[in-house]
Amino acid sequence: MALIDIPLDRITEQDLAGLIEAAAPESLYIDYKRQSYGDKESDHAEFLADLSSFANTAGGDVIIGMIENKGAPTKIAPLTGNADDEQRRLEAIARTGLEPRIRNLHVRAIPISAGGYVLIVRAPRSYLPPHRVTYRGRNRFWARASSGKYEPNVEELRHLFNEAPNLAERVRLFRQDRITRILSGETPIPLAQGAKIVLHVVPLPSFSDNRLVDIVSILAAGTHVPLPLDGPGGLNQQGVNLDGYVNYADNLSGSGWTYGQLFRSGIIEGVTDLERRQGDGAAYLIGNVVAEKIVVALRQYLSVLKSLDAGMPVYAFISLCSTVPYYFRHGVVIGHQDAGPLVRQTLSLPEVIIDSDAADVPALLRPAFNVLWNAFGFLRCDIYDSHGRWRGTGP
Repeated sequence: MALIDIPLDRITEQDLAGLIEAAAPESLYIDYKRQSYGDKESDHAEFLADLSSFANTAGGDVIIGMIENKGAPTKIAPLTGNADDEQRRLEAIARTGLEPRIRNLHVRAIPISAGGYVLIVRAPRSYLPPHRVTYRGRNRFWARASSGKYEPNVEELRHLFNEAPNLAERVRLFRQDRITRILSGETPIPLAQGAKIVLHVVPLPSFSDNRLVDIVSILAAGTHVPLPLDGPGGLNQQGVNLDGYVNYADNLSGSGWTYGQLFRSGIIEGVTDLERRQGDGAAYLIGNVVAEKIVVALRQYLSVLKSLDAGMPVYAFISLCSTVPYYFRHGVVIGHQDAGPLVRQTLSLPEVIIDSDAADVPALLRPAFNVLWNAFGFLRCDIYDSHGRWRGTGP
């Protein structure tokens, strides 16, 4: 028994009591501490080694405020003092003593009815390993087994160093394969010939573990499902297919179709046809309209992935793919003007890494939008103010 599968904000005193009742031993996923880590150099080094071992292996929790005997918990021993101060202290140690820093590390105080609190430090499995302890000139890597932490050998270190590039290559190949299929017309629903905007949202934990989403159970439970990239339309339809689940509609411009595809790996793909100019039928995009569609869709897709417990971090990729030249429509004093054309089959914008449910989506997307604006000769995306704050009308 462990707590790693329970969202940290849902863990209660009853869950801690359940560990004692089950005599859940220290393991790959859990470590007990009677007292919090002190301020000596050795205490800091021990804390960082514990975090490194969890992040480099399968992720896990350090539970502080629990008495154990031979590795099995026997009694809750609540900590006293200011919980917020202790959380901040531990977070500060973690920020400065590991390289690279562990994304999505969280510390939470669980209140105890008799008084005091228990701290849980959750170090999730890292998808950018390995993490080494660099505190005070140290240069040590740690991994974890059921018996506790240990220093990995050369072969294990080689695997850790290769894990992130191999995963990144798998994600890149998936994205390339999907763009190729979209360009060739192999899409869940027929789309018009021409230019398209594509959003891929990839939850690394479910993708890397080759998890299979149970589509039938999701639909039966009424769990969130992805909307089309353009949002719901007048002819909104949905259904299951070989890859998972698709939700599609006539897009709001009336110039084509839009869909949201949930793959069984947890990946979500949103696609919509770009609008066409009257007269010559050339494709074009309106910068602020496309940007707001992406912001709204990405927020909704992240909500879907949270409901599926797909895990963090999540990578988002924006692409434009086309079999024809396309233009960028922007405002002038009166009317509008088209910049371009851009003649590229695929325009792949920089990846966006999201490691928190509370992430500021517009802020994270800004570098990618800047590149899109740059592609048509503009210095930066103009939907942000001079301080980089989002000025769009989306939620």
